[in-house]
Amino acid sequence: MIMKKIFALLACIAVMPVLSAQAGQKITENIELSGLVEAEASYSDTDGDDASDIVLATLELGLDAEITDWFSAHVLLLYEEDETDGIEVDEAFASITPGNSRIFVNAGRFAQSIGAFPSSMITDPLTLELGETAQKSSVALGWGNDSVEALVSVYKGDIQKTGDDHVNTWVGALNVNGELDDLSIEAGVSYTNNFADSDGLVDDFAGGETDDLVSGYSGYVVVGLNAVQLSAEYMTAADAFTDGDRAGSTPAAYNVELAWDAPSPLALAIRLGGGDEFDVDNQYGATVSYDLYEGVALGFEYLRNENSDDSSEDIFTLQLAAGF
Repeated sequence: MIMKKIFALLACIAVMPVLSAQAGQKITENIELSGLVEAEASYSDTDGDDASDIVLATLELGLDAEITDWFSAHVLLLYEEDETDGIEVDEAFASITPGNSRIFVNAGRFAQSIGAFPSSMITDPLTLELGETAQKSSVALGWGNDSVEALVSVYKGDIQKTGDDHVNTWVGALNVNGELDDLSIEAGVSYTNNFADSDGLVDDFAGGETDDLVSGYSGYVVVGLNAVQLSAEYMTAADAFTDGDRAGSTPAAYNVELAWDAPSPLALAIRLGGGDEFDVDNQYGATVSYDLYEGVALGFEYLRNENSDDSSEDIFTLQLAAGF
């Protein structure tokens, strides 16, 4: 069985295209272009039912324009095979920083700040699967310096109270970071009054309506010492949902990773994650990656999911990523 898995994955690798990228540069003095391409070959076995695939997992093109010293704009286009309907506008917002103050205002379409999802693995952590919120047209007000950032954003959620049609959702986040000799630490907390509006839960509410909005929160910490980094995050609904497909449940997820950036092009990471009243009960695995060139990396990952429906799956993924 193991040889069959390896052979199937190698068959995907044999026809996976080779990607290349050139170092990015500014288009003009005030405009910068960036991008990311991730191609993946995978093999999965779910209780004896196996499958393999090759996908363009990610295509991102970003444009940042510094129009004045207090006004800037950001645009990010995204394509994910089998996930997006063609190329989508993932982010598009303007930022205002009045005078020399630390205050900023973002207006437009951007990801909400519920959860940080730190990870060194190829596959997204369960915290992201549960709590990531699709980019929304929003307004955010924040304050920040080199060590602290706090913000509050408001937007119209896809999940509304029955009969309502309003800007009804807000997110608050606080993040801090610092360094002491070879030790670095980053930590943060976030809160939303409408946890059901996350990508992992929004489809559980028919018609996008609920009798009561349920809040949710998360916390994370990332500690680094020289080339070793430990990250942990926990995310949960604050109360049980009163209706929808998850009525009576309080979904939660956690993710813990230990990563080592070796004194060579090699890097290693291991993961232990899980969920409570969510889709995956336990998740663990490891990733090894190798930097082929600046901005270009080849990674291999093994991941095992033990699911809430008593099924289990083994997933092998090879990724070639190029960023510029």
